[in-house]
Amino acid sequence: MNDKELFPRFSDAEYARRYSAIRDAMEKDNFDAILISGARGSSEVHYLSNYLAQSPCWLLFPREGEATVFIHFFNHQPCAKAQSVVEDVRWYGPTPMPTLAEEIRRRNLAKSRIGLVSMRAMAYGYVSELQRQFPEAEFIDFGPQFGRIRRVRSEEELVYLRKSGFLTDLACEALENNLRPGLTEQDVLSIVYSAYIKNGGDPGIHFIASTNMTSPDRFVPWQKQTSRVLEKGSVVITELTVSYWGYSTQIHRPFAIAKEPSPIHRKLFDAALECYENIRKICRPGTTSEQIIAASSIIEESGFTSYDSVFHGEAGKSPELGSKSAAHPLEPWTLQENMVHVIQPNPVTKDFKAGLQLGAAVVVKPNGGEPLHNYPFKFPVCG
Repeated sequence: MNDKELFPRFSDAEYARRYSAIRDAMEKDNFDAILISGARGSSEVHYLSNYLAQSPCWLLFPREGEATVFIHFFNHQPCAKAQSVVEDVRWYGPTPMPTLAEEIRRRNLAKSRIGLVSMRAMAYGYVSELQRQFPEAEFIDFGPQFGRIRRVRSEEELVYLRKSGFLTDLACEALENNLRPGLTEQDVLSIVYSAYIKNGGDPGIHFIASTNMTSPDRFVPWQKQTSRVLEKGSVVITELTVSYWGYSTQIHRPFAIAKEPSPIHRKLFDAALECYENIRKICRPGTTSEQIIAASSIIEESGFTSYDSVFHGEAGKSPELGSKSAAHPLEPWTLQENMVHVIQPNPVTKDFKAGLQLGAAVVVKPNGGEPLHNYPFKFPVCG
């Protein structure tokens, strides 16, 4: 097995599709090149190169000619080259701008129209330095065009997303089988990690909280775990993301510890499940934000409010919609076939003491959302 066979990669046809779509958008808006800034966890550089960034990186992608990946650490080059479908992978040195400026000049782009992905996320110092060094060039945000292309997933991408869903299933199965009184929340996190790491998964967000169901004081999964110890009658609420080669899905499940769910937690679960199904059924092409929010009304009709968003896209955005009583503003959005979104109802008692989260990632299809996970919608009693 050579280095190029060590890591997952899409077919040549898939990359040809992506390159054609990006270059068509560049041609439409008269861009000569795009410059993409990346970092650990970002997906834009990976989308065109297959390189999973571990540190700051850049991709210069011309409308004509070959692309170049620039990485931060000299010693990362062998592994980066083994991953990348872009042949030209280089170290940019102590800081990126001198190397990027030199390459822009070498390619005769000093007076060109260059798209930045994404100008809104790129450090101001980098943008201003590019503008200072190339006063006759135009640097314009290309992030929205890039995002619109990426949001509709190909069949090859859906294979990776289903693998991600499988890895989240493993995490939930491990929790169901191993949670018991006496464990700390850190122990719970360890169970999650050990379930998927050996199967090729990469960690995303692992939000976990525990509380006693009789006297609850946690209503949403927490971003950092504590030394709180599970006891008989505890509930563990979760929000778990696991990635497979840069493609992530998210699952949300509650777990009762050594005792059946309390009446209020059962009611929260039932409202969350009905809300999830109501939204999943309308995850069809053409569905709008207003329709999604209307489909979440069972939360308020059941006497609850919500705290987290009820529906979101990649990285918690694009869009981020809440139920009617949530803090989230209305964000205009229309679903397209093969978009992937997360439905994640978070019903909460109005005193903000009890709550849980239940949900999954789905693919938008003509007959409604198709879940990317197989772990059941249940409220298991563990230990």
